[in-house]
Amino acid sequence: MPAANVTQVAPSIEGAYARLQKLGAILVGPAVAIVVAVNVLPAFFGFYSSLRKIFFFTDEGFVGLDNFASILSDANTYAVIGRSLVFTFGSLALSIPLALMAALLVRQLGRNGRIFLTMLLVPWAMSPIVVALLWKWILLPSPGGLLASIFIAFGWSPIAPLTDPAAAMPTIIAIGVWRNFAFAAIILTAGLGQIPNDLYKAAAVDGLTVFERFWRITLPLLTPSLLIVLCVLTISYFNEVQIIIGLTGGGPINATTTLAYQLYQTGFVELDQGRGNAIAVIMFLINTGLVVAYVRLLGGGRGERA
Repeated sequence: MPAANVTQVAPSIEGAYARLQKLGAILVGPAVAIVVAVNVLPAFFGFYSSLRKIFFFTDEGFVGLDNFASILSDANTYAVIGRSLVFTFGSLALSIPLALMAALLVRQLGRNGRIFLTMLLVPWAMSPIVVALLWKWILLPSPGGLLASIFIAFGWSPIAPLTDPAAAMPTIIAIGVWRNFAFAAIILTAGLGQIPNDLYKAAAVDGLTVFERFWRITLPLLTPSLLIVLCVLTISYFNEVQIIIGLTGGGPINATTTLAYQLYQTGFVELDQGRGNAIAVIMFLINTGLVVAYVRLLGGGRGERA
């Protein structure tokens, strides 16, 4: 192509590229504005409010870090954080293996796996409060409760796990897992679908057992999906409050009072919005720390294998 033609074409290409950039900005702009309005601005306002004394919607002035000092100087705060971590990691320890088994079963079932996955999605599609009320009826220790009725029919004494300080936390962990692990199963099913079948065929020819194929092929290639599941479920479980409100109200004897429930109690029941926002900031920092740890452990390990 002659040099003159090249110099004429280049500006037209640059102009077309600039127009596409403007069009992209126009199309993406409204979505970005909504995200900023719904997520970013409230986050900044929450941090700003955590530095002020706000009680019953009345701003009484700037107090600096006094709200944080008051919360962190309370020995009960660390017990509450500990219960939050027990709830979070206990739920993860059950959710991820169950989700992985469900995803593997869905893949083995082929087309019929869609029916199985749809059944798993029913609890996840339900409102957390509805789930809490459903299980509260099931676990009601009187003849009106489903489980109590079954026990009475067999001549056994009904149990009351929601009013037992030792059993309340394991109970709400189990209920939270029942509701949420289907989400992880969907992500892991999609991740399994990205693994080429040729790898499994080659491994079978090489004589690898089923466990070896899972350990050497499935698990390493599923790491990105597992990282997403870990991050999303950690945030979800750490921030869970509706099931606790509906089932135990933080009891018995504060056995299920987590940091999220403490935030609800402080900010929405006691109407101490300054301290409530300070608790929210602490929760944000803990969530961020956990997610960064996951990315370093799983993401870094993946990079080293590559």
